[in-house]
Parts: sequence; structure tokens; C-alpha cells
Amino acid sequence: MTSPLTLLSTKPLLPSQRESLSAYTVEEMPFIRVGFHQNIAITEKVDCAVFTSQNAVKAVFNKNKLPTTILNTTYCVGERTKKLLGSFGVHVEKCCLSALELANLLIEKKDISKVHFFCGNLRRDELPDMLAANEIEIEEIEVYQTELLPTKLTVKYDGVLFFSPSAVQSYILAGNSKESTVFCIGNTTATEAVMEFEKVYVAETPSVESLITLVKENLN
Repeated sequence: MTSPLTLLSTKPLLPSQRESLSAYTVEEMPFIRVGFHQNIAITEKVDCAVFTSQNAVKAVFNKNKLPTTILNTTYCVGERTKKLLGSFGVHVEKCCLSALELANLLIEKKDISKVHFFCGNLRRDELPDMLAANEIEIEEIEVYQTELLPTKLTVKYDGVLFFSPSAVQSYILAGNSKESTVFCIGNTTATEAVMEFEKVYVAETPSVESLITLVKENLN
């Protein structure tokens, strides 16, 4: 009898999600740890706010309980980020698929002179670099910190699930195998993964359920 294929999830899964992967031997191991900053103070009305991650939203409105009235116009990256902002009552003017797409949108609008970017310590460079190059002032407000937890694995998994670029970095930093098939929840994570792995798949929509479907279609 053939043994089930092995799968590593780099963040905990819900019981229902694990059940959906019952055909595989699934292990879970976090490769990052997120800490939210406290006592974030916003002393002025934010005319143009940008969020590129759910963690930034959680830090601002869940951990620090800042009023949504401080934001005038809000833009974000990812449907999950948009949905979370909506749960706090924040209207999202436009949701983009990537930071690069959002940067181009803000530049094309012509009437935006300053952006407040709510981000983490490991935020990527595309958005701030492009805005600065087009003379849009950007105020970065670090609201959470991502700590890498590189762990050396003793086995090679048939498939690895990644949910953030920093988890990819942490996995590689530990010197783990690059021969596994990799499944990424979004384009930003996949962009990081393709620099290290040969076989990379990205979910059609950025959700765990879509990622699980991708695994079932391609790992057998």
C-alpha cells in the first residue's frame, strides 16, 4: 500500500481545513511570529490610507482600537484585507491584487500627494519606492513586527504551503529542501517562492480553501 503524500503547512489550519486534506499526511509548523505594536497614536486625519496586510488592520483596529473616522480614503491589497477592513466598518475605495498594482493606481490618480502606509517591519519595497519615485510623500507607520522562526526540518515534504513572503524567507534561512512542490496563497508570496523553488503554484483567489483546492489538483 502506497503511503500518503506528505504536506507541511507553515501556519496552523482549522479542523475543517485539515479534514479537507485528509488524503495527505499533514504537519503544521509556524515559521514566523507576529507581534502587534501597542499605543499607536494618530494625531491627524489620514486623507489616504494604505493597508497591504491583514496584520496591519488587526493592529490598528483590533489591538489599538483606533476609530475608523481617522481615515478618509482607504486602499488595500488583497480581498482578505478588504473583508477585514469592512468588518471594522472601513469602506475600501479600491482593492488591488498586489502592491505594485496599487502603487500604479495611486500614481495614475494624479491628485494624491501623500499616503499613510500602515505596515510591518518586513514590508516590501515596491510600494514606497514607486510612490517616492513619483514624488508622492509616504509616511510609514509600523504597526506590527514579524519575527522569523527558521526551523531546520529533518524530512523533506512532498508539498509545502506558504502564506507570506516572510515564511518563505524563514524556511530558506534554515537551510531546508528546495525540492518540494510549493503552494502559495497569493502573488506576493509566490514572487518570493519562485526565487528559491522550481515548482511553485499560486492560489486563484487568496484564501486557504482555494489553496487546498490547488493542492488537491496538483499534488497526487
